Amino acid sequence: MKYRFEIEEFTAKKKLPRDERYDITQYITSVEVEAADSKRAFRRLADMANGRLSRDSSDEQATITLPDYGNCQLILKAVGL
Repeated sequence: MKYRFEIEEFTAKKKLPRDERYDITQYITSVEVEAADSKRAFRRLADMANGRLSRDSSDEQATITLPDYGNCQLILKAVGL
């Protein structure tokens, strides 16, 4: 099944420039991943974005940390296509 992602919350410890926030948002919402279930789709997205998937992520919601962007955290929801 194919999945795309919606950002529910975007947090950063330091203020990111507007263009970086926009680039991250555009990239995450434009990616489509094929996986057996949503948890595997979150894992593939984290790998593609060079991020870390939180251990407390579930099938409905996941938290991905992006170390390349000041350790900003994204809380995501997967949408099946």
